[in-house]
Amino acid sequence: MKMKKSFIVMGLMLAASALTNCSKDDTAATDASDLRQGFTLRAEYTPIASDTRTTLDPATGKVAWDAEDELLVFCRETGTEPASWEQYKFTTTEEAAAQGIFTCPDIAIDPAKSYDWYIMSPYSSYVKNPLGESNSGTFQIGNQTQDNAAPTAHLTNADLMTGVITGVAGDRQPVVTLAHRATLMKFTIVNKETEAITPATVEFEAPSNVLVGGRFAVDFATGVLTADTKWTSTKLTIENAPAIEPNGTYDIYMMMPPFTLASGDEFVITVTTDKGRSEQNRTMTREVKFEAGKMNSATIDFTKDVVKPIEVTLIDKIADLTAGTYFMAGRTSETSYFLWTGAIASQKDCETVPYTYNTANHTIESSDKANEIELVATGKPNTYYIKSGAQYLYSKSTDNRQLGLTDTPTEWVFSDKAGNNGLSALSNKVYLMTATNASSAMIRSYGKETQYTTGIFFFKKN
Repeated sequence: MKMKKSFIVMGLMLAASALTNCSKDDTAATDASDLRQGFTLRAEYTPIASDTRTTLDPATGKVAWDAEDELLVFCRETGTEPASWEQYKFTTTEEAAAQGIFTCPDIAIDPAKSYDWYIMSPYSSYVKNPLGESNSGTFQIGNQTQDNAAPTAHLTNADLMTGVITGVAGDRQPVVTLAHRATLMKFTIVNKETEAITPATVEFEAPSNVLVGGRFAVDFATGVLTADTKWTSTKLTIENAPAIEPNGTYDIYMMMPPFTLASGDEFVITVTTDKGRSEQNRTMTREVKFEAGKMNSATIDFTKDVVKPIEVTLIDKIADLTAGTYFMAGRTSETSYFLWTGAIASQKDCETVPYTYNTANHTIESSDKANEIELVATGKPNTYYIKSGAQYLYSKSTDNRQLGLTDTPTEWVFSDKAGNNGLSALSNKVYLMTATNASSAMIRSYGKETQYTTGIFFFKKN
């Protein structure tokens, strides 16, 4: 399979984003009296630094652009402040990619003037300007899928790189070196069970004050990331994973924003497989900085957890609902519930995992992990904030399926769902309910309260 940017990990320190001037060989002949319609630039990038000297692409070990790569480019005349920034998409070909040459036919440059160039890889239409401000748009890092057929190909979607070069004459070709703005995590799963396991997901959960994923505004020049959507946990889903035999290993790779774990900080790594899950709690013995452009390695010994049922009280009526800590759930049958993990799936729905409810013993159990959320009183009748970690559930618009997490408390008004089918929760003209015919992310929001007949439910630990 042809991959996009290949990765090689070398024992080098990552340089800051370089402002590299062009050589005479980069000069393009042009008539200075006319605008140049169409333009090319050359993009280079530094390798990811690591102490392990491990090659992430064992087939080639190359650092190279691929013909499928695209760059997001902003350009302004040197010394000017544009009222608005226009996005340009620069593309390449197989032959040009070998030289790092990218071209855009839609941009016009005056050879008599000089320009500042702001470049980002990969291309994203969501980023609106290169300044890293509140109106700059955002780029997502975290919650990815690794396909075993190409186990590092997914990194290119989250391997955020930016660079800036200023004062380039309009008759010369810019050459810019892009710097990595995310940190790369390599986890090696070691199967300590006596039977083969097939990994499905790996989740990294940090302390509540540490971001390991989200959507970020990006300052192209400094690489500073400003979080718009904040995740204190990030998950990698593994597709086409091989079976790991006893004492065998499997490597997984995750991109995260740069972060620091202080001495004494606790974090959790959870691996789910076809044979169960393993949740490991670890405590930092010293401060460690996970820096942009570095690869960090760790080993996860998989030993299947013994699943213990959780004694709970089911809350399915408004009369029994109060402020407090709960599991929030959708329901597909009397014994089958889907509990919210506390994360948002695909930027629109509540991510859920299946749990079995024992109606006789009033317990729930699962090989997956759901996190408790908090209903925070607002002072208004039957009205609560739904808090997950340090953020609050809200609907980004009045459209269907636009759920998200925000720092701002957002009110949800609760009532009984018709037909004794749980609870209804209303905010911004949309209702929370169970999408009973969905295959995943069962808790969703719809503007029509009767879109589904089943509402949401809460389990309180006894």
